[in-house]
Formats: sequence, C-alpha cells, structure tokens
Amino acid sequence: MVLFARSVTHGESLKSEGADDRELMRRFQERGDPAAFEAVFQRHKLGLFRFLIRLSGSATVAEEVSQQTWLEVVELAREGRYRPAASFGTTLYCLARNRWMDDYVRRHEATRTTPLDDPEAAVEELPATDTDPNELLARRESEAAVTEALASLPSEQREVIALWMQGFELVEVARITGAPWHTVVSRKRYALDKLRRTLGLATREAR
Repeated sequence: MVLFARSVTHGESLKSEGADDRELMRRFQERGDPAAFEAVFQRHKLGLFRFLIRLSGSATVAEEVSQQTWLEVVELAREGRYRPAASFGTTLYCLARNRWMDDYVRRHEATRTTPLDDPEAAVEELPATDTDPNELLARRESEAAVTEALASLPSEQREVIALWMQGFELVEVARITGAPWHTVVSRKRYALDKLRRTLGLATREAR
C-alpha cells in the first residue's frame, strides 16, 4: 500500500525500528515523518490482515478493510485528530473492527435468522481454565480450516476469538468491541467450544 510519494531511506528506517508505537505515531502526526509511519505499518500490517481474514473469511474483504483502516489512521494523524486513549494496537484494531461492522455486518443484519448469544442455542459452558490462543492451530488444523470454522460463528463471537488469537487480553477485547467484559468472556467460551467440536469433527472426517 503506497501512502507517501517520498521513499523512506535505509537510515530513516533503522532510526525508527527501535521506537515504540506511541513515539512513532507522535513523530508522524507532529512532523509527518514517513519513516515513522512505515515502521508502525510494517509492525502491524500482517497481524491486522490476519485478524480481518479470520473475521471476514475473505482475503478480498480483509485487504479492502485493511487499506481503509490504514488510510483512516493517516487521515486522523494528518488532521491532528489521532489522540488514542489506549495502545496503538488496540486503537488500530478498534478502527478496523468498526469499519468491518459498518461496511459488511450491519448491512446484512436483516438476513440473520439466529439470535446471538441465545441461551437456548448455547452450548455447554467450558471449564474456567484457559488455553493458549493458538491451540486451535497447534493440533494440525490449518489456518484455512480455522478460518472456515470461524465463519460458522455469529459475528459477535467470531470477532472475540479473532482478537484473542491475535494476543489481545479480554479486557482489551471488551474495549475494542464495546461489549461488557462478562459478555466477552461468555462469547469466547461458547465460541471455543463450538470451534473445538467443529474442528474435531473435521479432523475425524479427514482420516
């Protein structure tokens, strides 16, 4: 994604590599430093794209939402309106999640037939113990299989799992999604149980 006409020199790139996200965004907003933005972009672009793939199930949609999100970050900074109340990562994923919701979820709400978090449809609650976010990938499931399984979840559960798999704590997930913490915990547990059942069945069928 090309955002700046001037190329970033090797020296500028090295100077930005050691800076944290907050400092990089400060330099970009206050001085228009392209090397600072390039550093933060390279640091987060793959993770954001992976999150959007898991959220949407489509590389095309993920690419479109990712580009629009980064352009929004640039616009906020250039207009002096980038004043995050949280880390850059949390802010970035919040912008991406909101754009995804606005562009791809809310327009299709009328076609949804199953209520989200319906107690009647809820599966048995998982034990209170947690596992590593990448457990779903560590048991021979491919990224494609996980993405396909995620697509079967309601969007509210899917976004929680997608964020959690990117390493966000549930407190941060609650901040990004705007849902109460206890609701996020519930959605995560229901979603993980369904994913384990789905992926377990897929693994048995593949044998």
